[in-house]
Amino acid sequence: MTDAPLHHEFQVVSTAEYVPFARRETAKVLSGWGLDAETVATACLIVTELVTNVVQHAAVLSPTAAVHLGIDAAALTLVVADAHPFKPKALPTAHDLGGRGLHLVKALVAEFHGSHEVTADETSGGKRIVIRLPLALLPA
Repeated sequence: MTDAPLHHEFQVVSTAEYVPFARRETAKVLSGWGLDAETVATACLIVTELVTNVVQHAAVLSPTAAVHLGIDAAALTLVVADAHPFKPKALPTAHDLGGRGLHLVKALVAEFHGSHEVTADETSGGKRIVIRLPLALLPA
């Protein structure tokens, strides 16, 4: 892995057929950056869940989703942005039909002692879900 910050951005159409593309692109890029298999798998699962949420809940106002991958000396950053203005929230229980994606993302972020936030995306009028996983705590 290089010491210089690295970034990669791509867009996906907000339909179920593009969710596997987001996962494959994330895996290809992060593996190419030299991250270990466990971190790549975790990042892929997070991106998959977030893009799936766009498909299921935001596609009506957001025909595409933007995915940003970044790494610097401190953290791996995963961002999924869409043009829907409403902030996502996990359903009251993780046992309802649906609603488990955000619970899973939060659990994975907590396991890696990371952070997550939802911010306004000024460009689209929508939102950005930003996940940061500290490199110091990622598997070697």
